[in-house]
Amino acid sequence: MQLLCRINKMAKAFLDPQLKIDHRKQQTELKLFNALVQKYRSGATFEQIKIKELCQMAGVSRATFYRHHQELTDVIVVQFLILIANFERQIDELEQIDFVNSSAVIVTTIYANLELIKMMQWSDIQPQIQSLFSGTALQILILRDYSKVTQNFVSDFLGKTILNFAQQIAMAVEPITPAVALKLYRLLLPNSL
Repeated sequence: MQLLCRINKMAKAFLDPQLKIDHRKQQTELKLFNALVQKYRSGATFEQIKIKELCQMAGVSRATFYRHHQELTDVIVVQFLILIANFERQIDELEQIDFVNSSAVIVTTIYANLELIKMMQWSDIQPQIQSLFSGTALQILILRDYSKVTQNFVSDFLGKTILNFAQQIAMAVEPITPAVALKLYRLLLPNSL
């Protein structure tokens, strides 16, 4: 419960369109994430990374890190919050919101973030990210004609399923093309989101 409250607080701080965008904060997040990507690409295990070392690599003070984060995994969670905000914006910009269009946006979003999805597994934060995906699905379902009784079940199911689909695409031994992934998505998750 405490974890969900922390994620919700981070989501409000980073994504609330009513809040003034703090470009320094965005730059700090980008520096921290880029340093974490370097560690990931170097083959380091997530557990080996120390906050002090990451901050030095990023050129960010530890005080600044702790002003915005409680732990290292928060750097990845913030990137998923940004991904979800961009996804929601793309859905809102669709002329017609239907399964065909939304599934194309979902698959495009997955392919644009394959490394981030791999880093989620690397850092072992799937439950937190699944909660974010389920919350996004719930927001969409609230706008549709789903009964309140089924909204939570369906949103949790979709959050888990979409995240699992994204992980399967990201970790596939033989690369799957976006066109094939879109066909698979539409076959496996018919008429969802």
